[in-house]
Amino acid sequence: MKKLQFSVWTLLFFLPGFVSANDQPPESELGLSQATLARQGDVVLTQAEIDAAFSKIPEEIRLPFIRDGGKVEMLVRNILKSKVLANEARKAGYDQETLVKLRMELAADGELAAEWLEKVVSEAPPADFETIAYENYLLKPEAWKSPEQIDVSHILISSDTHSDEAALEMANSLYEQLVQDPSLFDSMVVEYSEDPSKTANGGHFLRVNRNDMVKPFEEAAFALRISGEISPPVKTDYGYHIIRLDQYYPATVLPFEEIKEQAIEQARKEYIDEYRKNYLKVTLSEPVVITDGAAEDMAKRYFGENLELAPDMND
Repeated sequence: MKKLQFSVWTLLFFLPGFVSANDQPPESELGLSQATLARQGDVVLTQAEIDAAFSKIPEEIRLPFIRDGGKVEMLVRNILKSKVLANEARKAGYDQETLVKLRMELAADGELAAEWLEKVVSEAPPADFETIAYENYLLKPEAWKSPEQIDVSHILISSDTHSDEAALEMANSLYEQLVQDPSLFDSMVVEYSEDPSKTANGGHFLRVNRNDMVKPFEEAAFALRISGEISPPVKTDYGYHIIRLDQYYPATVLPFEEIKEQAIEQARKEYIDEYRKNYLKVTLSEPVVITDGAAEDMAKRYFGENLELAPDMND
């Protein structure tokens, strides 16, 4: 068999329906898709079968997947592997074994159930998601707040180049000078700060969010509220920091136009999730009834009459 080699252009030729990122190839193409895509010995993989395999790939990643020849080749090889082994099983009559047949039927039911549920959900009645999104925005505007942020600058006296005592003593000395003359801060960054990033950022960090920095630094920085306010030395694993607040940005509700697309997508997802949940609730409304004695009979089939040997399922 010729070695599998896929290029973007080969795939564009083979799979025009998928390149357009449709859910599946047009019906007209599916009707003509029994042509062989690949074979291994006597086992054939058809275009229809690869169409079925590709339909399981989420639509948002389908096109990059198809354009990745390595992934497509791996998929083809894996499908052929399964088909070859299944063919061997059929030739040996193993597919007629009672338990194997039942497991195959259960697997088919699981696949059909999953596909049916997605089909039902995909045919949910249309809704005005923009209106729903806007109503949700008005009901819970706090859900669309921008995060609290700060612009800060710092001077770092490193504990790598000084003993802890010496680093703290130096940081305290600089802080005392800054209390007397805060305008010295930027020049001290240049002269004393041992943060390697200062050559690129001058010791300034813009639009810092919570959890962006190590915890002691974050707590001290977000405790500052007045622009120009300077903290006493703060210890972290890096050494001692003197922090200046340059700008505080409180959390604010973003305008609807700014978050509209995200809100619409969220409304669509919530609608679909709710539709799926309601469909399952109605469809599965009949109670599950386990025949009296069936569970005990099952346990006896596996563990014999002496059920004391059976594991305690409550553990």
